[in-house]
Amino acid sequence: MEIPQIKTIAQCYEEILKLDKNTCVTQWFIRSLCLNSLVKHFKSGNKILVNFDDLLRYLNGEERSMGSCM
Repeated sequence: MEIPQIKTIAQCYEEILKLDKNTCVTQWFIRSLCLNSLVKHFKSGNKILVNFDDLLRYLNGEERSMGSCM
């Protein structure tokens, strides 16, 4: 079983910037993907924790497997 990379929205944004310094992806865009349940995520207190692997799959246009939030 592979452990997913779980990151805050800010951490996801920083990782994407490392991959593409000219990215058009913003923290607000990542947040909106979570709020619309387009990527796997969950809340811990006030923070939204994102499954970074699922976010990358979404951004690459890959099909999302339906299932639980995580």
